[in-house]
Amino acid sequence: MNMTSQRQSLGKATLGVTRPNFLVSMPARPMHTRSAVQCSTINPDSSNRGSVAAKAAAAPANYSKRLLSTDQITTTYLSGRLRQVSQYFPDALGVDDFIARVEIALHAYGFHGSNTIACCNLCRDEVTHTLKQKFDGVFGSSFNTNGLGGVLTCGVTGLSAGLSHAPQSEGLVKERYAFFSFPHIGVDSTGKVGSISRPGQPGASGACGALIAALGQIKGAGLEASCAEPGVHDARDPEYSILKQRLARRLKYEGTDDNEINDMSLVDMTDVAERTITDDLEFLIKNSVDTEKADYAVVTGVQIHSWSTDFDDDSPNLEFISPCSCYVVIRGVRTYLDLNSIPPMTPRQIGLLAAGEAGAATRVDDHLAGDASGSAGSVTTIRAIDAPYSFDNKRSRNVIKQQTETYAKLMQEEDLQMRNASAWPSWQTNMRAESPFKMEGDNSTSLDDPSKKEASGDEPVASSFKKVDE
Repeated sequence: MNMTSQRQSLGKATLGVTRPNFLVSMPARPMHTRSAVQCSTINPDSSNRGSVAAKAAAAPANYSKRLLSTDQITTTYLSGRLRQVSQYFPDALGVDDFIARVEIALHAYGFHGSNTIACCNLCRDEVTHTLKQKFDGVFGSSFNTNGLGGVLTCGVTGLSAGLSHAPQSEGLVKERYAFFSFPHIGVDSTGKVGSISRPGQPGASGACGALIAALGQIKGAGLEASCAEPGVHDARDPEYSILKQRLARRLKYEGTDDNEINDMSLVDMTDVAERTITDDLEFLIKNSVDTEKADYAVVTGVQIHSWSTDFDDDSPNLEFISPCSCYVVIRGVRTYLDLNSIPPMTPRQIGLLAAGEAGAATRVDDHLAGDASGSAGSVTTIRAIDAPYSFDNKRSRNVIKQQTETYAKLMQEEDLQMRNASAWPSWQTNMRAESPFKMEGDNSTSLDDPSKKEASGDEPVASSFKKVDE
């Protein structure tokens, strides 16, 4: 059943404002257009894997003969990159386009930076910070409830703490909250799922590492063995163990058996994570928010990193969002919003918005394009972004690389001799301090261990995270 056929009209909005044309009332979980079964039928190793972007990348040489414009070449290349992602997430939108649509939709119902506290729930991975920066640009500094894989462990107390920071003023009748929740996944520039490049690391890394590990361990141990009792976790690895058992219990609840789990892909598991985390978020909201005193919005989906296979190469890093749920609750009444009915911003508009972001100065990025060739007929505007490393982004690394190569060439031309590095400054040998005093038997800083072993006798905990190609 497609998204349109799922929608059911529930009459006019309860607000005393004109009903926006992107408003639709829907049953629960309306924006899910994917299911585990649909995703598992896609073969990541099919013969056309990686061919789309590769052909698009080779386009400039051919298109220059046909005298096509730079914009046409750029659009064709980025369209190929979008199709790589759309194989798995047909409704994917460029992240800047997505943020613009969300801002328009929520502003129509009175949610904006001066009256709303945003609560942002993402994976702890630093690559997700790109998305948080986008939300912060709209709503100001957001309260974060991040966890491995996006798992929610803050509880009612943690979420309530964030809500207590909501803006208040004399004329504000109700507080307003905006909840954003997104697990993430890598689909690199060649279409390889789970792969992402990182600065300073050779080869591919994994995203999301926690979901990759959980999928492998649930497949290995079986579903029943992975379904821990609610509330039980490994004291040495609390967040990851909670994530894994929440995913396993969700799969069991949905009627998945071990044979189906063995056929699951990382895309499937990411969708399961989104459903699990969204339900957990809605449970916490139900127990934290008083709709007599506050209105709120919920926006969920999957964050997708379409980065280059080598962080230092010329391929742009692209970010996409696959939206799943978007709704507002005004006066206790839930109203779903259709982001796809809001037209995309133009490349010029996206560029102007991007120019105001931290680190972007006034430069409009070179890689801007609209694309109408997605497999679902979607239209979105794409802008290349740098990774969220203010000290180590792709452009600055390329500048440093070029500068280093220039200096090396000048050393040869000018016959400059290499000298040994200077000795360490004296303060580095004087900054060592004595170990802090600790009374015998003091274990106040040791984690609780249900095995009741002495902390000093515990074996090191092996990491569950591995590189994607291992």
